[in-house]
Amino acid sequence: MTRSDGDDRVSAAGRPNVVVGLLPFAGVVLFIVAMIVVVATSGTTDLLQNATMMAVLFLVGSSAIGNGIAHLFFGPTIARSIGWQPGPFQFEVGAANLGIGIAGVVVGAFFGPDAWLGVIIVDLVFLVLAGAGHIREIVKERNLSINNAGPILVLDFVLPLFTLALWIWLAAS
Repeated sequence: MTRSDGDDRVSAAGRPNVVVGLLPFAGVVLFIVAMIVVVATSGTTDLLQNATMMAVLFLVGSSAIGNGIAHLFFGPTIARSIGWQPGPFQFEVGAANLGIGIAGVVVGAFFGPDAWLGVIIVDLVFLVLAGAGHIREIVKERNLSINNAGPILVLDFVLPLFTLALWIWLAAS
C-alpha cells in the first residue's frame, strides 16, 4: 500500500478527528452497555449465553457495520488514519465489513449458538489477518499511524478471540 504523509488524526479543518480516534471502540461500548442492561434486568441467569449473544451482536455486528460505514462514506479520512493513501481498497473493505456486520446482527438476533459460530469465524479470520497486515506495515514500513498501530491493532486480535472464547465456553457448558 502507498502510505500517506498527512497527519492521520487531523480533520480537514485542522482539528483532531474524534470519530477516527473513537470509532474502533463503538462496538465495545455497546457491548458493555448491553451487558449492564442484561445483568440489571435479568440478573446472572443465562449470563454466558447472553454475553455470547451480545458479543455477536455488538463486537461482531455493530463494530463491523460501523467500520463498513466508515470505509464506505469516510474513506479518505480513514485511509489517512491508517497511514495509507485513499484508494479503491476502501470500498472492498467497507463492503466486507458491512456484510460481516449485517450477518452478525441477523445471526445474533434471530439464531442460536450454532449459527453464531459461523459469523464468529468469519469475523475472526478477517480481523486477525487485518491485524497481521497492520503488524507487517509497522515492521516493514514503520507505519505507526493511529489506526494502524494504535487501538485498532489490539482490537483486531482481542475482540474476535474474546468472542470465540465466549462461544467455546458456552458450547462446553
